[in-house]
Amino acid sequence: MDTDSRNRAARYFAELVLEHTTDAILMTDPDDTVVWLNPGFERMYGYRLEDFAGKTPEELLDSPETDAETTAQVLQALRERRPLQVEVQNRRRSGATFWVEKKLMPLFDAEGRHIHNMSISRDISERKEMESDANEMIEAETHRQHERRLLSQISEWLYSAKSLDELLMVVKKSMQTLLPEADGQLYIYSNLRDTLELAARWGDSPAHDHIGAEDCWALRRGRAYSFGTKAIEFACSHVGDEASPFFCLPIIAHGETIGLLHLCFSAFDRSIVPRDFIESFVQRRWEVGLLCAEQISLAVANVQLRHELQDQSMRDPLTNLWNRRWFMEASQRELNRARSSGGSLCIVSLDVDHFKSFNDQHGHDAGDSVLREFGALLSSRFPPGWSPCRIGGEEFVVLCPGATPEDAAREAEEFLRAVSEVELNHAGVSLPRITVSAGISAFPEDGRQIERLMKVADEALYRAKELGRNRVVSSRRKTPRKVA
Repeated sequence: MDTDSRNRAARYFAELVLEHTTDAILMTDPDDTVVWLNPGFERMYGYRLEDFAGKTPEELLDSPETDAETTAQVLQALRERRPLQVEVQNRRRSGATFWVEKKLMPLFDAEGRHIHNMSISRDISERKEMESDANEMIEAETHRQHERRLLSQISEWLYSAKSLDELLMVVKKSMQTLLPEADGQLYIYSNLRDTLELAARWGDSPAHDHIGAEDCWALRRGRAYSFGTKAIEFACSHVGDEASPFFCLPIIAHGETIGLLHLCFSAFDRSIVPRDFIESFVQRRWEVGLLCAEQISLAVANVQLRHELQDQSMRDPLTNLWNRRWFMEASQRELNRARSSGGSLCIVSLDVDHFKSFNDQHGHDAGDSVLREFGALLSSRFPPGWSPCRIGGEEFVVLCPGATPEDAAREAEEFLRAVSEVELNHAGVSLPRITVSAGISAFPEDGRQIERLMKVADEALYRAKELGRNRVVSSRRKTPRKVA
């Protein structure tokens, strides 16, 4: 093939390429005036050459979504006559925006003069969409991993709580960290199980101090309830007619519903925020809310079990009074407090008079009945903050923080009068009235150790027995007084 034939073939195939390539090619002169564009440009952008009369490419192709910094890079490259490749959002003639990979190349003649700029644009919208989906998946997985780590930490803190107060503190902080966009309240059933009482709250949403089980669809239907995303739904009465989505999640321990976790997304007003966005967002939070409710339920059950076991180890099963173990720990604690504050502390030691003979004559069942009545009276007759305990058999003690010997003696005498007036019955048979003797010791006058104070109180009690029983003897009182 001769030279002319090769040249004709080259021009022919070049024209075919320019005609059928899917890339958009744009030629401008050194002043950024458009002088030529290929059919691929018309197909991609919808603009013809005459559309650029008196306009620069940036004026027609840039949109509000176009990155201003990228446009500045393009213009800088044009001024400096250097090649550049960028990814940028452009605008079609229809107004639709799309992503392109744009290559900018300066062209020079044989003598090195700058004669044209060539811009080749390739539509990468599909790739960008795939990248965006991939980034969303990565971001979602990163968020899930973060949530799992937080849930693991929260679970550890919840199970470490020793009391309900500690648990509520952990719940409040945990929910604010894990679901910062949600206000919330935790309700716990009252002892009578007629209402649920507000135990903890976070956020700015209004909350009731008490709600009824019938006021909540979740409690009435026996399962978690989500409001704000369904075609048919009704707001709970305890929430009212509000536009914000919310969750009501029952708290269940040992198979019994004991409370309610309420989460409200007050930042999302359904009259303003698009419904599809709310549905997507709330659905993602729904699973997290269920996991939180489950963790809180298990933690509450754990605290309840711990309290039950602690009560069993610290309570006397017959009278339900504190036992010796609890008394030794509490008395040491109160003694340390009295030492540091310079306060007072008294111990009242009590013993049922002739109890052994009472058991022999009327039987151990009758004796147990007497001790139960005695324990109930102890619980109700002494001032708040004083702690009656059964430390063995018919031996009882009252821990009296902040009390003077005179206070302790006065209250003990009142108690002995109340005991002597109690009418006892067992199995339908009236039992003889009982009397009690009491001894009192005081810190710091009688000692600075619990063992010493208990010994002094017991010695005073024995003195009361020796003097005829049914009386109070204080280590600080010279003349013991019999209770009439």
